[in-house]
Amino acid sequence: MGRFGRLQDVLRSERFRPIPFALVLAVAAAIGARGGVDLAAPTPKAAIARALSAHGIDASAEGVELSTFVVSRRPRSLGSVEVALVRGRSPSDDMHDLYMTFVRRSPEGVVLEVSAPVNLTSSASVDEGAPVVSGPFVAYTTALDGAPKAIHVLDLRGHPAAESADFTSLQKLQSAGTEWQKTGLSQGIVHDVYTLAGDFTEARLAFRGDALDVGLGGGTKVVLDPGSRRVLEGAELLRVSLAEKGRPAGFVPWAVDRVRSVPAFGDENMQILKAVAFTGLEWAEKARTKVTGGPTVTAETPSGLEGLSQVTGGTVTSTRDPEVGFPPAPLEPILKPALPNEGTFVALENDPFITPIPGVPAPFAQTFLRADPNRTGTRIFITMWDARVIALHMEAGTVEPVSATGEAGPGTIARTPEVLRNVVAGFNGGFQAQHGEYGMQANGIMYLPPKPYGATVMELRDGSTAMGSWPGNSEVPDEILSYRQNLTMIVQDDKWNPWNRTWWGGTPPGWHDTIHTTRSGLCLTKEGYFGYFYGVDIATEELGRAMLRARCRYGMHLDMNAGHAGFEFYSMAQGTGFSPLGRPLQADWEYEGQVKDFPDFRFRARRMIRAMGHMNFPRYIRRDERDFFYLTARRVLPGPPLDPGAAAWRVKGLPQHGYPYAIATTTARVEGAGSAIAVLEVDPKAVDPKDGANDDPTTVLALADRRGDAGAPTSPGKTALVLADGRFSLVAREKAQGTPLFTGNDAPTPATRAVVGVRDEDGVLLYAEIARDEPKRADALAGGAALLGRAGASKRVFVANDVAALLGGGLALDGERDPVPHGPVTMRLVRRAMPGGRPYFESTPVVDVSVWRPLQMQRVRYFAKPKPAPSPSASANP
Repeated sequence: MGRFGRLQDVLRSERFRPIPFALVLAVAAAIGARGGVDLAAPTPKAAIARALSAHGIDASAEGVELSTFVVSRRPRSLGSVEVALVRGRSPSDDMHDLYMTFVRRSPEGVVLEVSAPVNLTSSASVDEGAPVVSGPFVAYTTALDGAPKAIHVLDLRGHPAAESADFTSLQKLQSAGTEWQKTGLSQGIVHDVYTLAGDFTEARLAFRGDALDVGLGGGTKVVLDPGSRRVLEGAELLRVSLAEKGRPAGFVPWAVDRVRSVPAFGDENMQILKAVAFTGLEWAEKARTKVTGGPTVTAETPSGLEGLSQVTGGTVTSTRDPEVGFPPAPLEPILKPALPNEGTFVALENDPFITPIPGVPAPFAQTFLRADPNRTGTRIFITMWDARVIALHMEAGTVEPVSATGEAGPGTIARTPEVLRNVVAGFNGGFQAQHGEYGMQANGIMYLPPKPYGATVMELRDGSTAMGSWPGNSEVPDEILSYRQNLTMIVQDDKWNPWNRTWWGGTPPGWHDTIHTTRSGLCLTKEGYFGYFYGVDIATEELGRAMLRARCRYGMHLDMNAGHAGFEFYSMAQGTGFSPLGRPLQADWEYEGQVKDFPDFRFRARRMIRAMGHMNFPRYIRRDERDFFYLTARRVLPGPPLDPGAAAWRVKGLPQHGYPYAIATTTARVEGAGSAIAVLEVDPKAVDPKDGANDDPTTVLALADRRGDAGAPTSPGKTALVLADGRFSLVAREKAQGTPLFTGNDAPTPATRAVVGVRDEDGVLLYAEIARDEPKRADALAGGAALLGRAGASKRVFVANDVAALLGGGLALDGERDPVPHGPVTMRLVRRAMPGGRPYFESTPVVDVSVWRPLQMQRVRYFAKPKPAPSPSASANP
């Protein structure tokens, strides 16, 4: 192997990484310091407040509360160690935080010793109120500009053992070490947040027995039970966020975080240490290359995607559906000669580790590129997904990002069947808050405000996934549900690093950053697809080069370093479980288990590539301390199969006018019918209603009244079918907004030829039509109604009149026959754009470093405050 090869292996090994671990011993000093005590203070509270002044904390005796929660008992001569909660602030700060300190008193109650305080809140943008205490429970409010925003409840007894029951012994030890460093209590502190849903001028806290009363003024109040963590009264006024332990990071990243949290060491020294280590690795790599000439790349060199054919049963293909447009066209390799299949996307068909989406082409594809001419063996792996079929979401971790308001995230994908059954993947988020405090909001909850000109990925309220550079302000448009920022864009407007950034997280600020390490990124392509990029031993320039070759319109850097970056696929099964794989699981990159806290679901997981070494696999399906993204399958057509006797849904060859599909058709036999019934489903997200008088080339479905049998009277119907807000619904005709598509009744009329229903779960229209010459009309209609009920439409109505439903405006429901002659078209459903991937903030200009850097360097204490109204005496400028 040679000297340099052995040196590099040693530097890469985990035996080398413990060098910074020795610094963990310094953690003891962080909590062990003691403040001076004024034995002549008039009260214990005054003594504690004065002791904290030695640590630079301005506190008054009125802001001190002693808990009856005893940390440890000592011989009576030494007294007991109690917990004191103190509202205080640094002299340079106009906002208060809540501090905790350990106090030892004599049997007579005199304060003898006060430990160094621990800041329990560190919330950058809200002011903590004075605490109230009852036994182990502490409550306080947070306020913004004097208005209360949330009630916080602490349980000093710590997290119950059940929360970490599935942790390994090492993870339990890590968790205890983290909690001890943060609070001085190995079991930690449970911190629940009850955010006020309205605007209130006051929030008065008082413990009454086992309950916490919160008076909100005007007779309005909330009552909480801290012990059971329940809202006893006023639940409609609160958004509840109950704390729970997340799984700690791998041992090496955990140790690094613990050392950097020691004030005597700090983040900057850790960055220097890491930069020196990575520079040493690069030196060793270059020296080795000079001696050995580097790796030889031939046609037989492994690509790194080996194993996919085995995973998917040999059906991995690189075919491209021209109607769908996915997978993307092959990418031109950057380095020549190219490796076999380099740049060619492999569609992940029939992958047992991805939740299936029946009737839809595979929405995931993978490939790889090499982008570093000096490291020809280094690969950047790309997983691309069709954002029209796959939705992106984000979730805050239980610890990261450290919120500006003190509210922690749930750290887990929502435990509901509607969400879990559609989960397909998860991957890492961005940098920790201490490395830039880049903005994050998840599900409408803001944890950190957006930073101007930050690279941003967004989930819009219509379900679209968007990406762009944030404008020069911190206002969040209403249509943005969630966002996550990190640095500035790597790629924008076909340029690498247009913002001229020099720091990408691998060195201390101010150093030239060319560090090669594990990096990840996210991009929006020009076709509207999204891609996750992952590479080991790469610099940001190589990551950007691969993004440009992948036709990325915007590309942003995500988390970095081994263990932190990772992507996992998931297949979810409810109730019955999975079909056998037919082979043993490969434990180094595959997993099968039960969803914690939701035993009705099982999951299979696999890493994106076999060599991906991120920590805590499977990670994102569990509860995590750090923020992450997850992907779900959108509800698109075709829908679930009808009865076993029904034909498969047809989507090809129909007037779809785009993708995903707007309509699907099939036929089914029902009891009592003389012939098959035609069934149509229409996706409300894919169509808009339009007056039928004017033709439209994007018509998906046209509706006309055939006036029924000769001489049959017409009927307006009591129930109307309407399309609004992306859902079909059946409402009373007199309450219908706009023009109804159909009207109907609970029973058929002599002219009725169809029955309609709306699938409860997704608002999709189900329409069943019998043949005009059906000999058993009543029985066939009843069978059609029952069929739609079994398909998920709990409410059905019989169309009042004989209506012609014309695919594209001129075809019968089978897509082939000419329709029966009909009257004028009364309503059209025309194609509309569906949620997908799109650019956002396109007008944000690329500004000079001197403009964006000072704004991004600001610490987050800048939630927008209302400007004071001008005084009446102030004169306006002309």
